[in-house]
Amino acid sequence: MKNIKEKKECQKLRKSAKTRRVTQRKPSSGPVCLLCLREPGDPEKLGEFLQKDNLSVHYFCLILSSKLPQRGQSNRGFHGFLPEDIKKEASRASRKICFVCKKKGAAIKCQKDHCVKNFHLPCGQERGCLSQFFGEYKSFCEEHRPTQDIQWGNVGEEGCTLCCEELSQASVENIQSPCCSQTVYHRACIQKYAHTSAKHFFKCPHCNNREEFPQEMLRMGIHIPDRRWSLILCATCGSQGTHRDCSFLRSNSKKWECKECAPSAEVTDYIPDNSGDIPCCSSTFYSGGRFCRDNSLEGHLGPSWTDWLGPSLLEKPESSGGRRGHSWRS
Repeated sequence: MKNIKEKKECQKLRKSAKTRRVTQRKPSSGPVCLLCLREPGDPEKLGEFLQKDNLSVHYFCLILSSKLPQRGQSNRGFHGFLPEDIKKEASRASRKICFVCKKKGAAIKCQKDHCVKNFHLPCGQERGCLSQFFGEYKSFCEEHRPTQDIQWGNVGEEGCTLCCEELSQASVENIQSPCCSQTVYHRACIQKYAHTSAKHFFKCPHCNNREEFPQEMLRMGIHIPDRRWSLILCATCGSQGTHRDCSFLRSNSKKWECKECAPSAEVTDYIPDNSGDIPCCSSTFYSGGRFCRDNSLEGHLGPSWTDWLGPSLLEKPESSGGRRGHSWRS
């Protein structure tokens, strides 16, 4: 009787393993990124999923690829990355094996001297690799990534200040504030906060520090986009607001009314675009994963990033074909 049960259990295990192998081999049904071979995924982790002329790439894969130059103007190709250069980089990466998944197509290399590890961006994130979004846009494997020496005995509360959830002391995905040494955050919470506030409003949530805090977050791989929000409140009730792009407002529009106050589209000053409703902004992303941005404020973006970063964080691109400085806009 026991042998029969053992045989059945073995059959189940073999069937389960076969199912997993088949699932792994199953090709994607939709478009995938040319530089990491993954589907769109989470824009907070991989950036905007860009598609043009039968070419699909994650924005972060573009700016983090080790040998991809940015030779065009920002309005050419993909934020200045030309299609021919992207295909050339994909061809180069096709000869590099990811140390995580053991598959080819790894476009990112650890920038530590003498380290030979290459990886796909999603694979690296899953393994604990880190990428920096300034200067030369360097990436590091889990062994050589920048670290912090968090003294847990000095931490006032063992919970993330932003989400109030418990922190795992064994996790490398915790970030300590440089200005408030007793404050520790989840990396995911800080990243979401950075995408919500953006460069011009990003500061320490605890003490409002605008100098040490953003510098340390950049060093620890937090992506801080350069954009500025312009929330237009309802002209009637003032209790709801929208971004210009989210409600298709004209650049010179100064009046907007919410759906409750303006059931008729004629009362508001927006451009209909296959929709009769006026969306209210409750997120920093479009439904398609794109970032909202008010183009009318581009000429008044405030102080430069270089006013924040000291010499230690401002590194010049390599002279031997190094890429031009990347745009901070997502």
